[in-house]
Amino acid sequence: MRLTGQSIDGLFVVRYIAAIIGIYVALITPASVTIALRVGQIDPDGKASSFALVSSVGAAAALISNPIFGMLSDRLSSRWGQRKPFLLGGFLAGALAIYLIAIATTIPMVALGWALAQASFNAAVAATIAILPERVPLALRGRVSGLMGMTGQVAVVSGVFLIQLVGTDGIGMFMWPVLLGGLLAAPFLFTLREAPLQSAPTKRLTLTSLLGALWINPFVNRDFGLVWMGRFLAWTSLYLLTTYKTYFLIDRLGYTTQTIAPILTVAMFVLAVAVAIASIGGGWLSDYFGQRKPFILLASLFFVIAMGIIAFTHSVEMFLLGIAIAGLGNGLYLGVDYALVSEVLPDKDSSAGKGMGVFNLSSTIPQTVAPILAPALLLIGANGHGGNYTSLYLFAAALAIVSAIFIQFIRGAK
Repeated sequence: MRLTGQSIDGLFVVRYIAAIIGIYVALITPASVTIALRVGQIDPDGKASSFALVSSVGAAAALISNPIFGMLSDRLSSRWGQRKPFLLGGFLAGALAIYLIAIATTIPMVALGWALAQASFNAAVAATIAILPERVPLALRGRVSGLMGMTGQVAVVSGVFLIQLVGTDGIGMFMWPVLLGGLLAAPFLFTLREAPLQSAPTKRLTLTSLLGALWINPFVNRDFGLVWMGRFLAWTSLYLLTTYKTYFLIDRLGYTTQTIAPILTVAMFVLAVAVAIASIGGGWLSDYFGQRKPFILLASLFFVIAMGIIAFTHSVEMFLLGIAIAGLGNGLYLGVDYALVSEVLPDKDSSAGKGMGVFNLSSTIPQTVAPILAPALLLIGANGHGGNYTSLYLFAAALAIVSAIFIQFIRGAK
């Protein structure tokens, strides 16, 4: 662990979590609300295909940029530190990219702005997340990981609420979340102390080394590979639920595009509350007992129960129960997985940014994989009325079971 003379106490953790929430408010609010509105304003007739294009370009930028910028921050030897330049520079560049989207008049401009925003904010995310294994003591990692687990949900709720306050006219709907995010991140940025690298990296930066930032050999680093694969399967299971919940409500429970908004709002709220409760509680308990793997096993069990309920339900009450249980599983997993991977991260003293960036791919790749798998799963035994959601969610349950099995074979953490 790198010594800087800075105390890692409660105030440090509060500033750290606030900074992560701030970055996510600036990044997730456009993804959740405002980009779709801007695309609809520019191309009202072709908004569905245009939004898919913009989203795909942004997802590709996020996929590549997180581990690459994490690796670059590992190599930086400056008097301002390793992580702070990427946190500050990434956030400022992301703010400019969001402004480009705000003034965009064409879909290619929106796509370019969103790709730049994803790359920039992910540079800030990569540098910030690397601080967990690098600076936070082992005895606190579960609690910090638990707080990190609920940052995305807090950011979504905060961003949507802010948009409701400021409205959806003009550039304000884009820039107010960026301003709020900056205010949340600033205390951590300006109080973070970093010890400079003892020596600059000796290896030259090449295209090969950049591409190498996307890969950690799972056979050489067995425990890391098991954690990565377990999380990948768990998140694929989750995205099979969340990506197709709208169509499930329409095809199975009889909602329409005109009547579905209220129940989706309730489902998002139930999910957010369950994630927050389980994430914070699970992180604290994993520190108290000094165990990580049993909580991952319990999280996977929650996933299995949730998918089983939703697979066979024909009522909205049971659907919401399934969503709540899935939220508990998601939160519990989030509450300990960062702490778990920090204990098996390869070369964490010198390459924490790269390692955490590669680990984050295990939750971003499933966002692409789930929509590819789902249509085939819906065709299994389909009766022609929107697809077989039972087969879809039973498969999701099976993925959660396999995820738990992978985690139990880890040797370097309890």
